Amino acid sequence: MAKAKLVKRKRKLRIEGIAALLFTISAFAFMGAKFGLHSYNIVLQKEAQQIKQQEQTLKEAVANLQNEVNTLQSRDRVLSMVEGEGISTNQNVVVVGEGE
Repeated sequence: MAKAKLVKRKRKLRIEGIAALLFTISAFAFMGAKFGLHSYNIVLQKEAQQIKQQEQTLKEAVANLQNEVNTLQSRDRVLSMVEGEGISTNQNVVVVGEGE
């Protein structure tokens, strides 16, 4: 009686298998990059909105401060302070910084 031999075949890598594997990996990488960039875009949009809001707040603060400066520099206010100190207003009083 002849003994049966088990013959192990070496598995050969076919080009189609490698191509399918690379395509699958690249498809997953594309989907991951797509979702990652989309979420990063959302984060950037939120940051841009926050910066615009801060800019608007700062513009309002600058406008308020400019109004306060104009009020403090007004000629009537300066003249009333001068008269309060006992200086007569028939003298020439010049307010520095007015007209800027």
